[in-house]
Amino acid sequence: MKKYISICFTLILMSCNNFVDIVPKGQTIPETVDDLAKMLNNSGATRGSEVQCCLSDNITLYSDDYTVTENPESFMYNGDDPITRNVCAWADYIYTDVEDDSDWNRFYKSNYICNYVINHIGEVQEGMSYRRNEVKGQALVHRAMNFFLLVNVYGKQYDARTAGTDLGVPLMLEGDINKQEARATVAQVYERIFEDLNEALTLLTEDMPRYAHIPGRAAAYALRSRVWLWQQNYDKAYEDAVEALKIRHELIDYNTCSLYDEAEGPILGVDGYEEDHTVNIESLYARSWMSNGIGSLMYSPAMENIIDKDHDLRYKLFIGTLDGMYFNTLFARMNYSGIQVSEVWLTKAEAALRKSQPDIPEAIEALDYVRQHRYDNFQTTTLTDKKQLLTEILNERRREIIFNEMSFLDRKRQNADPETARPMTRTVFGKTYTLPVGDPHYQLPIPLNVMNMNKLLIQNER
Repeated sequence: MKKYISICFTLILMSCNNFVDIVPKGQTIPETVDDLAKMLNNSGATRGSEVQCCLSDNITLYSDDYTVTENPESFMYNGDDPITRNVCAWADYIYTDVEDDSDWNRFYKSNYICNYVINHIGEVQEGMSYRRNEVKGQALVHRAMNFFLLVNVYGKQYDARTAGTDLGVPLMLEGDINKQEARATVAQVYERIFEDLNEALTLLTEDMPRYAHIPGRAAAYALRSRVWLWQQNYDKAYEDAVEALKIRHELIDYNTCSLYDEAEGPILGVDGYEEDHTVNIESLYARSWMSNGIGSLMYSPAMENIIDKDHDLRYKLFIGTLDGMYFNTLFARMNYSGIQVSEVWLTKAEAALRKSQPDIPEAIEALDYVRQHRYDNFQTTTLTDKKQLLTEILNERRREIIFNEMSFLDRKRQNADPETARPMTRTVFGKTYTLPVGDPHYQLPIPLNVMNMNKLLIQNER
């Protein structure tokens, strides 16, 4: 059996100009489409590390919907960690110049693999199990997602008036790992994302592959819908959400779920909820998640204020208490990286309400489809005021993506819109911090060690 390549991000520091130079001794160069598919879809490639390719807890914690315990006696305490303190304080820099930014590294590593597949798929022999166009389409979707996350962490929120000059992230598209790239503009990064997704939709033939970590047409439509939403193009976001939901629209009815052992609490897991998101019916595109256990992040009073503890089944099934604070008990819902059906329903609801010809009944129908699967006392939404309905849709989105990597990015999106903007604030470690709307700290700094290696890069305003 052939051995396949495992590429570490440290390859960027090596002196070589092509893929052949970096094949470790005893391993082989991919020769067929099947080889490239396995390299692309194995458990350590597009996840960006042997564990995950989701944004780290640090990005989730950047949102004031979350906090950490201040009790040094708690086993969840990590207040001695300077990185955690920097994140909580929205400091100028999160890492020192000798520390790696795991988010930057893992997504560029993932893109290096995607680039190799995209650029070499036409040179290898046909395989037995995978089709050439299908594999290239999958790589394009993976790369588009990586660039979307990168530009929204390190670049400004998309603004059509300034996107042509706002700095995004380097568009690394080739296999030369020594090549230095300047930061592309936000507009250029979004153009590349759309180019990748548009091409992917011409290549992909499977609507929904058997395993959701392999993207099909549903994933491409869902991701493109998200990107349109981030651009405030609500008509297009609505259209692509509809296309994705035509392929898969089902949600798990949490009324049919129960704790494995009520006496022990939700830490033991949820009966009726599939933790493996590659086969979970709500997964349109599942990139990474974590196994069952307790995380160190806890939701803040701001989040607590919008949760119905008596009737919201997400709270009952997935939230526990410790040290007087609330935390996520099911890692399968924590730092989930990908797109779930529920997100697309809520995108449809928001887009239906905000598109050029608003459709309030359709927005309510989409919102209520999610709500009836999440509450034990569901009642049809009766709001008719557009502003109130938008607030409820966005709050439902906050509740649905709780402990999800999109929490901060969605807040950043909303804070760039005067209709939904609100400053972030938190009190932690004895001090209150506020991040005003429009503050440059909504863009995380380019890693200092990367800045030292690439003199073409310009740092974000601090």
